[in-house]
Amino acid sequence: MKLDELMPEYDVHTSHRVRIRASAETTWHALLSSDFAGSFLVRMLMSVRSGSIVRRGRGRSLRDRLVGTGFLELESLPPQEIVIGLAGRFWRPDGGRCFDLAPSDFVPFCRPGYAKVAWNFSIEPQGPGCILSTETRVKCYGEAARRNFRAYWTVVKPFSGLIRRAMLEQVKRAAEAPPSRPAGA
Repeated sequence: MKLDELMPEYDVHTSHRVRIRASAETTWHALLSSDFAGSFLVRMLMSVRSGSIVRRGRGRSLRDRLVGTGFLELESLPPQEIVIGLAGRFWRPDGGRCFDLAPSDFVPFCRPGYAKVAWNFSIEPQGPGCILSTETRVKCYGEAARRNFRAYWTVVKPFSGLIRRAMLEQVKRAAEAPPSRPAGA
């Protein structure tokens, strides 16, 4: 897994998974085309976190929606795994995101007082379907960052889990949906 290469050491992690009755390729397409802000739960929780209303990104790919949020696409291995990353002071009301970080800066990033997160979606073929999983790993730099992040995580972790599970279920519904028929067919 690329996530293991990009962040082999971490202070905190969480993971979730769902079985999908569709091929890895179909699931990959559903993942990349899903608008996670289409889920009321995700939109509401992200709006509370960001302090502003999160809107749907109709028709925009996962990659397009990452632009401007501070997230970086670190690796993509279709149809197996995509890894995104972010660095900042997540415990601050504004998230303290490092918008000046390039993908090549992510692995060596170790700024004291900050944390970085690597988050993946991984697809593993299994029988006639596949398993879609997501894992989030956080590495904190310095005791103050570790202490601040752990306090923040105590409050945020249950909601983060709800968001991740809602995302997986949304991809599952999209991947398992019957193919749409052309108009007039």
